[in-house]
Amino acid sequence: MRAQLNQFFHVLTIVLLTCFPVALGWRSFKIVFMRFDYEANPKLVDVKIQLQNNSESSLNIVINTLEILDDIELAASVALETQPGNFTNLISRTLNFCKMLKDRDAEPLARAIYQDIMQHGKWFKECPIQKDTYTLQDYAVDEELLPSYLPETNFKLKLRLTQHKGVQIFKGMLFGRVDKSKGFNNLKMFSMG
Repeated sequence: MRAQLNQFFHVLTIVLLTCFPVALGWRSFKIVFMRFDYEANPKLVDVKIQLQNNSESSLNIVINTLEILDDIELAASVALETQPGNFTNLISRTLNFCKMLKDRDAEPLARAIYQDIMQHGKWFKECPIQKDTYTLQDYAVDEELLPSYLPETNFKLKLRLTQHKGVQIFKGMLFGRVDKSKGFNNLKMFSMG
């Protein structure tokens, strides 16, 4: 019975996703990048990161790998600012980056975000990562990948890439904010007087 219910809900979800794409395309927020502090291992990679905040907040990254990189672990966490200067961890994950690239079913959320990133330049597709130049151009977060109930607040995303025996490749902290000044939220406040 439980298996039948699960199957029913999966079918219902697929039907809703295919029948109502316009309704799902609405988000009452946008993600604004504010600052990206980072440190790269100069023996392994050369990294340049640039934030742009014109009409849309976007990210440009150029990575030159100086060595072949394999057996990579990714640690990532997202924290939301609950009070000024006080951040509370929302999610924290550590995963084998190379396994995620190979296994399409591994880490569905991380995989979906990574596939979105891969559409914006030449990015890592397999391990080992060869010596080369990898780029990410004008990347803006696809709000469709994020939950619609996100509060308007500041956030920080911590990333750390390490190789075998804990050799650090890259660590960084991206600061930004969830901005609800666009769309439905403003319309509701305006119409209520």
